[in-house]
Amino acid sequence: MRTVVTRGVVAASVVAALGLTAACGGGDGGDGDGRDGNGRDGGTSSTAQAKPRGSDGGGDAAGPAPEALTAGDLAKAGLKHYTVSPRKPSAQDTASAKAPASPAACAPLADLLAPVAPPGATARTGREVTAKGAYPSATTAELYAYDTPADAARALKSLRTAAESERCATFRKGERRHSGTTARPAPDKGDEAVSYRLGRRVDRYVQRVAVTVVRQGSTLASFSATNLYDPESVARSEESRDGGYEGPSSADKADAEPKVPAAVIDAQLAALK
Repeated sequence: MRTVVTRGVVAASVVAALGLTAACGGGDGGDGDGRDGNGRDGGTSSTAQAKPRGSDGGGDAAGPAPEALTAGDLAKAGLKHYTVSPRKPSAQDTASAKAPASPAACAPLADLLAPVAPPGATARTGREVTAKGAYPSATTAELYAYDTPADAARALKSLRTAAESERCATFRKGERRHSGTTARPAPDKGDEAVSYRLGRRVDRYVQRVAVTVVRQGSTLASFSATNLYDPESVARSEESRDGGYEGPSSADKADAEPKVPAAVIDAQLAALK
């Protein structure tokens, strides 16, 4: 095994040391883009984002926010092949969550990854879901409660607008710079959903983040999977290949993107019912 980091996923121990989460491969062959393990559509909406059901994006009476989050705790969902534990965010994640965004309209892209309740939400809870196996990997699941389904729908609309905005292709949240923001096809789950991807610097690495946020009534469920990309190691690997090396390299899997496992999304939404 190569000791340098290439364009693939960084070893889980490195990710844990940085206080980050790694891409979750899952055993279901699906991901948060609504694609199956072979890249087929798997029922994803033909538009970039799944659209709200109903003219007002809601209509259900809002339940008490803290109780809704307690009932939806993934630790009680009996999720097979995964271990569920409280989320332990890094100091940088916590500091960035409390900082302003520039442009301000891009704030929802980071707020719905944050270990604190975003503006408008009344409560939150976070979990880390780790896939069992020889090479454990994890995804984060955050629940954000709002007073009414209409409030949650407005928050998701702001997120969708930011994900599709060219202004938010690059933005800052405090000291953290985000780049490469791209709206992705969202799964047809819950009342409506948004998916997007972005990248951010972590020391010499680029942390790549895949995000799916699903609204179910007055609750937003946010799922994120990450991996780390090392541009310097990739450059060295490509220089070696240009010099005549023809053997296999982990850089051949350079474009492996993080994926949110469909099994985690489904278990969380089932717990919220």
